[in-house]
Amino acid sequence: MALVTVAELKAVLGIGDLYADEVLEQVIDTASNVILALLQRYGYAVDRLYADTADTIHMRTTEPHDLYVGQNVTLSGLFPSQYNGTAVVAVLVNATEVEVTKAHGQTPLTVDHPLIPAGRIADTAQLAVYDTIPEVREAALAISVDVFQSRVAPGGQMEAVDFTPGPYRLGRSLVSRVQGVLAKYVETGTMVG
Repeated sequence: MALVTVAELKAVLGIGDLYADEVLEQVIDTASNVILALLQRYGYAVDRLYADTADTIHMRTTEPHDLYVGQNVTLSGLFPSQYNGTAVVAVLVNATEVEVTKAHGQTPLTVDHPLIPAGRIADTAQLAVYDTIPEVREAALAISVDVFQSRVAPGGQMEAVDFTPGPYRLGRSLVSRVQGVLAKYVETGTMVG
């Protein structure tokens, strides 16, 4: 899910059709994923899963969830990748375990399968909630520009006219530069550390 369009990024960068849209889409997806990971959403990290049948996936979230039976959810970051996509919550096992129904075509996993890094289960209806919020879109655009510039700069680091190296744009301060714009929407649990 992209928070910025390719046309918007091209206009800000002033690059016209110099770079392929696929390259710019990858930059936009990266920026969107960075921003969305910080924001309040109805989603949870999944650290373990197993598949009982070809249509049922049992998973454990890293924190108590507020999912409900019949809810449409989106699964991402799961391994094998056939488990990713949309599913329906079928059973609430307990506060951190849930079973979803999804045709995945995989041979069922009969033992718990750890996920490193963790996958994600999110309310499908909530995924687009930030698409129209100007502050979130501006933050995604700013990070898109940083990612693009780091990608095309020699050695990944921009230099001034006198060849003085600029700061590394994709370091720890990447999100810090847009934190003020996002302050109202940031999930407090992402600010630890």
